[in-house]
Amino acid sequence: MTYRTRRPLLTGANPFATLYDEGGSPTGYASLWRIDWSTRGSGEALVVWTPAGLRVAGGDAALAAWIEEYFVRRFDEARALPSWPAPRVEQAQVRLRVDPGEGAFAEAAGLAVAITGPLDARPFAQPDFPLGGVSHGLSMQVIPCEHASISVDGHAVPGRPLVTRTGGRPASSAVTAVHEAWSA
Repeated sequence: MTYRTRRPLLTGANPFATLYDEGGSPTGYASLWRIDWSTRGSGEALVVWTPAGLRVAGGDAALAAWIEEYFVRRFDEARALPSWPAPRVEQAQVRLRVDPGEGAFAEAAGLAVAITGPLDARPFAQPDFPLGGVSHGLSMQVIPCEHASISVDGHAVPGRPLVTRTGGRPASSAVTAVHEAWSA
């Protein structure tokens, strides 16, 4: 096997949650980003999908749009949704708190997300993560969580995260991911 050198692309945190109705259909998805460093700068971004549309907010709208386009829309969670429309990108301050012991909380432009109830903490690394047909390096600490909520303009998105336990190991569609690092 030949070693492939990579360049750093992004470091930070990326909590996310998909909510489901009782029938198992997705009702909402949120991806929260604290970008400590990237090739496009640093800051916070919030991406929220509901069947009514896709909103992206960030203090640096160009950085937030890049996060949505380069990363979020290519993730399995987003590709599993019934649609991924053109985003409404808004320049707005994102108030984001990521706490591995409690979860993650974000607010911006009428959007609010809470991910709580950590169930486990484990490292994850994949040296050949396919993203948009290109191999990337990815590592992070994964903290599956029991609860999540999303609201848009004061209206709660119905649904809850899907939590499973296989062999005692919890998994969830709501995750606080910290120490996330991407390379290309």
